Amino acid sequence: VEFGTGEATGVVVEDIICMDTRTNAFVDHSLWNGKDGLQPGCMRMHFLAATDLSEEPFIKFGFDGVFGLSLEGLSQTPQHNLLSVMSHLIEDRHQCASQSFGVFLANNAQEESDIAFGGWNEGHLLEELSWAPVHDPSLGHWLIPIKSIRVDNDKFDFCNDGQCRAAVDTGTALLSVPPKFFREVFEELRHESDLAGHCQGHGPLLHFELEDFTVTVSPKEYSAARRTKKSLIRDPDFEEDPAANDTKTFRRRDYRCFPLLMTLELEEPLGPKLFILGETVLRKYYTVYDARLKRIGFGRAVHSAAPSRDELLVQVPELDGIGLKELHKKRRRTNPTMFDIFRWRQALKVLPGLRKTP
Repeated sequence: VEFGTGEATGVVVEDIICMDTRTNAFVDHSLWNGKDGLQPGCMRMHFLAATDLSEEPFIKFGFDGVFGLSLEGLSQTPQHNLLSVMSHLIEDRHQCASQSFGVFLANNAQEESDIAFGGWNEGHLLEELSWAPVHDPSLGHWLIPIKSIRVDNDKFDFCNDGQCRAAVDTGTALLSVPPKFFREVFEELRHESDLAGHCQGHGPLLHFELEDFTVTVSPKEYSAARRTKKSLIRDPDFEEDPAANDTKTFRRRDYRCFPLLMTLELEEPLGPKLFILGETVLRKYYTVYDARLKRIGFGRAVHSAAPSRDELLVQVPELDGIGLKELHKKRRRTNPTMFDIFRWRQALKVLPGLRKTP
């Protein structure tokens, strides 16, 4: 069988697969109908035991198997599809969500990623889910149509023919764009870093307009700062007040924010205008995959871990109630004290907009 850019050869085997405390899972026993005689959380599955793997991409894998969660169109038989098998083991009164699962990707070391089967975890959602229909479910992939793409308010012509699609893929680390679109969007997203030399603040927003809603990613999701050969426009001494008639503003040119994009070219029926919404999008949005109604739900995810010292320093202008335009007007210490760190952490508790990172 084909997997990504590689191939796997093997034999079909049958075994019992269980999700329980041994796999760090919580199982609601009331959901299971017990038809197969197995304990709740267990199911009898058919899967491929590989006997030969192509070097690419498997040589780079640090895990022992692939837990496929495609639609049935990509499975060898319904018995190879976990969502199909699981739906037959769930009580009739819970069938509306029996073939759905929700994915939460952690945003830092203080969080843990998780996946919920037979529904989704409302506790990970900052807002209600917005649903997009799956394009051609017979293909087996979690594909959704893209109506248009914008950077801020500037719309690209690339999707005007109605052929743009997005694959929502937890196995892709970056945002993938078609090769013919790469240069155009790269230039629009590349921008100067903030005064602190990071990409956590201002910058162009990338919008994917779907059927009834828009998925948006900002510089902190899609870009990373890189040092350039240019120097600062002005000396970075922010402690001295500028002259009264000095109207220039501080700008950095020694660091720039570069979009982290990859390209992938595929022929029909998946390509040629296929985008892949990988971890760049899926860390910001909690996503729900509904195989019964053939749709994908998006909702901004709640990330509530306490910020690190460096993350806290990034938010200092907002915590102090000042903007970047006023930063050079205030005399401030270049080395924060313990009192400063304590004061800024206390400010986070009373500023609703900063309490949770969507």
